[in-house]
Amino acid sequence: MSRAERARRGLSLIEAVAALAIVGATSLGALSVASSGTHAAERARRAHEAQALLEETRVRLALATESELRLLPDSLAGGAFDAPFAEYAWRSDVRPDARYPGLFLITIEVRWNDGVVVAEGAEYRPAARSVADAPAGGRR
Repeated sequence: MSRAERARRGLSLIEAVAALAIVGATSLGALSVASSGTHAAERARRAHEAQALLEETRVRLALATESELRLLPDSLAGGAFDAPFAEYAWRSDVRPDARYPGLFLITIEVRWNDGVVVAEGAEYRPAARSVADAPAGGRR
């Protein structure tokens, strides 16, 4: 058997090392892509949960009376959610709009360990009318 025939029978050590390096680099790239996809899915899940919790808080503020919006009780000002959402906390800020009587500007913020979702809006509450403000003559 000639020397050329022996060289063609197998891989040299350098070829084997190069092949392993290529396979290793490709594997690391694939793992990196899979890992970033998992992180993106986790971030999307948290943002979706936070948005739902924000909407729940917005509904509670929408049900509040004018006096509750003026002097925001602690139960509407902020806090933490119950399990299984205990990792989320919320805070709301309500300010009367000086330009329009009865209009309240509302900001709600839901936070978790590495993110935040904020929403702004407004609620209108007409001023309560007293008996003295009632039209004369009344209704029949």
